[in-house]
Amino acid sequence: SLSHLQLYLHPNGHNSITDRTMKSICTMLRSLITLSHLDLDLKWNKKITDSGVLDFSHGLSQLTHLISFQINLRECVEVSDVGVSHVMDAIQSLQHLSRLHLDLFFCSKVTGISGQKIGDVIQASTSLIDLEISIGETGISEDGAANLRSVKDTRKFQKFAVYT
Repeated sequence: SLSHLQLYLHPNGHNSITDRTMKSICTMLRSLITLSHLDLDLKWNKKITDSGVLDFSHGLSQLTHLISFQINLRECVEVSDVGVSHVMDAIQSLQHLSRLHLDLFFCSKVTGISGQKIGDVIQASTSLIDLEISIGETGISEDGAANLRSVKDTRKFQKFAVYT
């Protein structure tokens, strides 16, 4: 059974990843319940919206064996706080997740609401020990970034980085 999956889905010319693609990924993930490592790189896909992220999140929440999750939404400009909230809700249901890398760089519709949600989920997690979050060029303020960084003091992390 498959334990590691890396998907690099960058736009190629006129072809870009859409919400429909995200729904297909969700369907595929439902059949990969033993997956322990998922790396999903969607950067530069300007057609992915919160709806697509919601569909993907439904599949993500089924991956109960997941210990490592990387998602790169860099410059997915249609993704907002709603999409981030869906992803974080799915992450919150993954009880064995120890590694999370989340890239929201240049997601301009992402605001402090997401910063708060991300912080809450990280703080509530008892398994996360390796964390990397990129929030540069989003609507998350320097105060929001400082609040995220303050989560580091709540327990021991092997790696904890918030990039602005």
